[in-house]
Amino acid sequence: MPSEITTNILSRLPFRNIIISKCVCKPWLDLIETHLSKSVPGLILHHCEDQRNVFTILDFEEAVEELQQEELRYNRITELDVTAFISLPDQFGIRIEGSANGLLFLRNLPNALYICNPITREYMELPNPKEMGCYIYPTIVSYGFGVTKMSGEYKVVRIYSECVRYPRCPSFLSISKPKSECQVYTLGTGSWRSVPPGDDTLEYDSRSVGMFLSGNFHWLVADLKGSCLISCLNLETEVFRRLSTSTTIPESGRFLWRLVVLGDCLCLCDNTSDDEIVIWVMKEYGVDKSWKKEFVISKISIFAGESSKVVYPLKVFRDGDILMSGEWEDDRLFYYSNKTKTTKKIDMLKLRYRGCIDAMLHTSSFVLLKSFVNENVTFF
Repeated sequence: MPSEITTNILSRLPFRNIIISKCVCKPWLDLIETHLSKSVPGLILHHCEDQRNVFTILDFEEAVEELQQEELRYNRITELDVTAFISLPDQFGIRIEGSANGLLFLRNLPNALYICNPITREYMELPNPKEMGCYIYPTIVSYGFGVTKMSGEYKVVRIYSECVRYPRCPSFLSISKPKSECQVYTLGTGSWRSVPPGDDTLEYDSRSVGMFLSGNFHWLVADLKGSCLISCLNLETEVFRRLSTSTTIPESGRFLWRLVVLGDCLCLCDNTSDDEIVIWVMKEYGVDKSWKKEFVISKISIFAGESSKVVYPLKVFRDGDILMSGEWEDDRLFYYSNKTKTTKKIDMLKLRYRGCIDAMLHTSSFVLLKSFVNENVTFF
């Protein structure tokens, strides 16, 4: 069989089959390197159970795109206990800060940063920026992790802002003075670089991850007047710009909005209502007037009265069904049926104990960390 046909076939297989195929022969191992560009993102779930701090990687069955019933089909790819390479005094101290081409960006609160590949079983710890050192609460630190389109460089972005508490609401933080800083770490360089932060008076949210789309990071931020907007960083040029939001977001409800990426679109999820969840979609990237109210999900029965909780979409399937996550104490994954207009809780991990679950789309790959020079890479 011609190699181009073999490549086309292998690159369209689910990742669980790719893992088996790579063991057949070296030519096949070389051919399946193209799998990354054509693979459909799966899901990574972070959970704690029996003193284990586990990341479980799943992929969706292709047939799910054509399903006509309320059903989500998926398969486990692998499982990773991060205590194999990270010492965790607090089992809830680890966070997924980003995923790019199979590489995970992890943060062990407050400051330890790691890159790992769960498939190749490699990891490396990033150095702390010397200028920043360890930040002292209250401060806001936001992150992003992605790969540039042109040069193919993997970069970690860190934005740091000094803050004070709101007088009216001590649980919220506000920028104390215009002193935001931005630093970039390019994998393989061994050091951080400072870059101009754009408007250094913008207020970032430490709970959100920089959303990566079209070569740019995106954060939902507020200016000193309380007006919300989207801060956008071009990862190639490392230049900031602004995008508008879908509608006026009141300062009091900003933390009930979530910026996400669905497919090839930037989206805003509005949780401020007691009755419904509204998902706005930017139909044309970078065009402020292209925002459209795409989905309205009723909160009746499952989310009723929970306007203080944040729910956000992870994936929209072809039939309009939506897989969602949320900031709940338990049962944090939800499945919305576009056919019946109902939402139900789902337990993808079948855990014995209910607990917090972090979820993020993730595309597994064989990208080797040891290919990055000047990095101390370890196997686990």
